[in-house]
This record gives sequence, C-alpha cells and structure tokens, in this order.
Amino acid sequence: MPKDSKGDTFSFPAILEELSVSILNAINDGILVADREEVIQYTNPEYSRIIGVPQEKLLYQKLAEVRPGAILPSVIRTGKAMSGVYREVGDARYVVDMAPILIDGVIVGGVSIVKNITEVKKLSEALKTAESSLQNLQGTVARFFRSKFQLHQLKGVSDKFNQMVSLAERAALGEANILILGESGTGKELIAQGIHGASRRKNGPFIPVNCAAIPHVLLESELFGYVEGAFTGAKRGGKLGLFQMADKGTLFLDEIGDMHIDMQVKLLRILQEHKVRRVGELEEQHFDVRIIAATNQDLDLMVKRGRFREDLFYRLNVFQLVIPPLRERKEDIIDLSLYFASEYLDGGKFTISEDVRQILLSYGWPGNIRELKNVIEFICNVVDPGTLILPEHLPERLQSIPYLQLKGSASLRPLSEQVRVFEQDLLRKLLLSEGHSLASKKKICDALGISLATLYRKLEGTPSQN
Repeated sequence: MPKDSKGDTFSFPAILEELSVSILNAINDGILVADREEVIQYTNPEYSRIIGVPQEKLLYQKLAEVRPGAILPSVIRTGKAMSGVYREVGDARYVVDMAPILIDGVIVGGVSIVKNITEVKKLSEALKTAESSLQNLQGTVARFFRSKFQLHQLKGVSDKFNQMVSLAERAALGEANILILGESGTGKELIAQGIHGASRRKNGPFIPVNCAAIPHVLLESELFGYVEGAFTGAKRGGKLGLFQMADKGTLFLDEIGDMHIDMQVKLLRILQEHKVRRVGELEEQHFDVRIIAATNQDLDLMVKRGRFREDLFYRLNVFQLVIPPLRERKEDIIDLSLYFASEYLDGGKFTISEDVRQILLSYGWPGNIRELKNVIEFICNVVDPGTLILPEHLPERLQSIPYLQLKGSASLRPLSEQVRVFEQDLLRKLLLSEGHSLASKKKICDALGISLATLYRKLEGTPSQN
C-alpha cells in the first residue's frame, strides 16, 4: 500500500484498497489523489493519457513540482472545493473539478477529476468547419441554380397569355405552393423560373427536377438524400437531397403527374411537416422551400381514377396557373418567330412571306412553343439573315399542310386529291378540338361513321383501296 510523505499508511486506507483502485482505473475521467503534504499518491491511466505525462513520473512527487500552477494544493489547504476550472497545457485542454478529502472532519488530502475537452474542442472546430463548408455549398448552389428567366421576358399579346402572366406575377409575391398546368412545350419551367425570379426567394437556389425522368426507386434518395451506407451503392459520405439543396429557394417538381403513388405519400408528409429525413438517417432536418409543381396531365381525372392522391393534389394546387397552348394564342406566333430568329441569328432578321405566315398560323403546333422554336432554328440554319422565308425553307411536315394544297390552282387538281386534302384538314381540326388521345380519336370515328384504321389512313393521306 502506498505511503504518504511521512511514511503513514492510515491516511488512505479506503481509497487504496485493491477493489477501489480497480474501479478508479476503469473510470474514463482522469483522477489524481494527493495527501495533505501535497504529494501525489495515485493517478489513474486516463489522467496520464489526458495530460501526456507517464504515471511513474507523477507518483510520490510534490504536486507543485511536476504540475506547475496546480490549484489542488490551495484546495487542500483551504478545504474549499472548486469545479469547472479550465486548464490548457500544451496541446491538452481539460476541465478540472477539485475537492478536499476529509476523514472524521480532518483534511487528509485532495482529489482532482479531469475531464478531457481536447477531443470535444476538435469536434467543435470540425463542426464549425463543416457548417462553414455547408454555408459555402449552399451559396454555390444558390449561384449555380439561380433562375435565368424573368416574367417580363415572356413574349405574347394574346389575352389568355397575358392573363396567365398577371396571375404568375401575383403568385410570385406570396409563399403558397403553385401548380402549373399546360401541354408539353408550353414553357412551364420558364414560368416557374420567372415566378422564382420575382419572389423574395430570388437570391436562393432554383432547383428543377423531372419526376418522370428519374426511376421511382431512385427518386426518394434524389429528393431527400441519403447517408453513407444507407444502401448498396450509396456514395461515401452520403448525399444531400434536393430539398436540402433548395433551402431558402424554390424546388420545381416537373411532371408531377408521373410520380409513383408510393412516392406521393412520402412527398405529402414532407410538405406537411416541412422536415426531411435522409434515407438511412434517424434525425429530421427542417427546410424552407417553396414548391412549384407542373404537369401536362389532367390531375383531376387522375385523382378520380385513384392514380394521384387527392390530399397531395390539394396541397400542391393552392395557386393554379394554366398556360394556354400555342394554337389558342395564334396572334403571338409571328412575334415569337421573329424573336427566336433574332436570337439564333445573333440580332439578325429575316422576312416572312405571306404564304409562310399563313402556314404558321394554320398549323396546329402540337409541340407548342418548343416546336415553333425548333422550326425557327431549322430555318435559321438553311437561310442567311435578311432572306425572304418561303414555304420551301420550312421543314417538310409544314410544307404539306392543307393551306398550300388548297391554295392557287386547286380547281385544276383531280377531285379525289382535293377531297383527300379536305378530309385531312377536317380530321386535324377535329383532333385539335377533341384531343389526340385514343378515346378522343374513337369519339371522332364514331361521329364520322368511320373506323380507327380509316382515320389513320386518311391522316396519312393514303388513297382508298377500291
């Protein structure tokens, strides 16, 4: 049994029992015991590890000699305990609690309990670094995904279109979720960008995601993110989800009607709670994101057929915008054509002949603005700036529309050809009016008293087999 500086063994009979020493050695905090003469009688292994001094260089040494600036001697002399004393020696940082040891009311020594905070400090610094990196990442995301389109850049003079733009401007001022409806190619994402750019979130990120382009088994990890090891193939370090990347900004969910019903349930909960949990993670993270969703499908009909959740539909459909198709805003077609031409010709222009003007106005534009833009790009690649655009400069599909076939010398053509052209024109107009779905085509066939095969044959211009 260790002795104190006077050779006495009775000062620490309870503390230095073999069982007690074993217990003290197992404690994760550092422990030092000194006698009333301020001589070190015991240290556990953790104490030596924390301060970086071997146990054999401490035992039976005067505390002040091996631990300069030690406060425990003052505690032994005064009998007053101290707690939460911060010490920093070299690379070691720790907090010390000190108390006198009393037996029968007599001070026989003192004990120091050392709690290592070096690792805590390192973790704290690492956390600050991580938070700084996250802020830098969010700033980078915000700059990289910034909206590139503004509402004032939208081109159009038609009443339907301008009414929609006015509604979009009002929607931009609030925080409500927005649902944009419109056919493919009408510019739903441009409208969403414009709303973001006119909102208070304009300095935050605009994150678009096409729900139809990502397999539903992967969409959850894309939207919500995942932690390392969440599933086979997960990236080392995990991945931020699009909800987190869009924080303080706007998340644009394009083609929302194609989202799998299971994913709709998860999305609904996220929108209700405003919290997201990465795949494989237990804790939820709050996010501040505005949702703009878009689809070219009839969500009302999908809800009735059980293909889209009614509660999610109402959650998204707070503010609805309907983009009119190009065939319903024909007064905008020529202006849009000249605008696109100026873009592709780098400020140059061309002149549109009357025949081409009538063709552009007569065509149904099933691909809407996207198709018109592609047609103008085609023209710009086959003519020089300043050229008068003639029908032969158009893509082949536009050269065969009824306007040209009925124009001019129609009376000199065979009657069968004129009838064929008339039938094509009639059928195309009916399709524009009723829609291109199979159900719409069957409805047209029933009204005209023809078969579906005959409809397809007449649209293709194939002569009857008599």
